[in-house]
Amino acid sequence: MKRTSLAILVSLICASAPLFVAQASAQEMKSTSPSMDQLNDFVGDGTCTGNTMAMGKTPGHATTAKYHGEKTLDGKWVVIHYDEDQTAANPKPLHVVQYFTYNKNRYEAVALFNDGSSAVGTSSGWKGDELSVDERDPSGAGGVIFRDVFTRGANTDGHTGMMKDKSGKWVKTDEETCHKA
Repeated sequence: MKRTSLAILVSLICASAPLFVAQASAQEMKSTSPSMDQLNDFVGDGTCTGNTMAMGKTPGHATTAKYHGEKTLDGKWVVIHYDEDQTAANPKPLHVVQYFTYNKNRYEAVALFNDGSSAVGTSSGWKGDELSVDERDPSGAGGVIFRDVFTRGANTDGHTGMMKDKSGKWVKTDEETCHKA
């Protein structure tokens, strides 16, 4: 009799374990939704104007671009497509696909560029109207080498890109002002 009772008890515990795990996962997802909502500023369409700074042999030039941001992967990620226009001053326009999510008490970002490069980064989140993402080469070499600073406003958003120079000082690489459609 004791073995039968024990077997039933173990069966009930094993049968209910997936339910407890599912409830814990649902609670975890609910607890991250306010943080994911902080990424809603990136959702939508717009146009950008800005400048890429001169770097090495590459001259500085004006830029114009379009962007589109949307939630994806069951609302757990925001993906932004940023596409510069090709012009005489910008014959090789930049195209970026950047993903953002909230995971383990921080924001995470993955950026893929049309030159074949990529970056992964983290952020502690919005501080007022500014979100700063420190990024590194995914191979892990060189530590933090890029910084994206996003700003938000009522109808205008901004972005400033920076990278570390040889002395470890942050230098501006590009700056854009974007208008929501």
